[in-house]
Amino acid sequence: MAFFLRKLNAKTNAVETNVIPRIEEQVHREVMFRIDMDCGTCDTSGPVQLMTPEVVNVNLTISSKAQEMLVDAFGDDRSMALLVGVLSGGCSGYMYDLQIVEETDQSCQEVTIDGFRVLVPNASSHLLDGIEIDYVDRLMGGGFKINNPNADSSCGCGESFS
Repeated sequence: MAFFLRKLNAKTNAVETNVIPRIEEQVHREVMFRIDMDCGTCDTSGPVQLMTPEVVNVNLTISSKAQEMLVDAFGDDRSMALLVGVLSGGCSGYMYDLQIVEETDQSCQEVTIDGFRVLVPNASSHLLDGIEIDYVDRLMGGGFKINNPNADSSCGCGESFS
């Protein structure tokens, strides 16, 4: 994609159009000719280091009200599992993700609580250790609620945390 810059030539009253090069072309020139784009006013950062969180053996509980709702959701089919995960996003940084699945491609820990299979991805085990899965009735309908002792803060809706 190219951008166009239009200006009026005062002598000829003609509109001149100049093509502004794509950013890829500009970067290519900077790399080819070793142009240093560091203006010296900002701190330059070092290389990005990816940290892999430590896998924690998860201990979790399910309230009796949540178990009642899971009985309704699962029926008699206990081959399915409740996948309890964490996604980036939400008001506070992370969002809870609850799904009923047959299986998953994620590396998970499996916990069995009162006949229910609960899967917790190893990648988010450090965030979910010690949680209680609860169910609350609200004026506008009920829903599952996660009580998380690891959360520093959570949003008002209770669906996200940090």
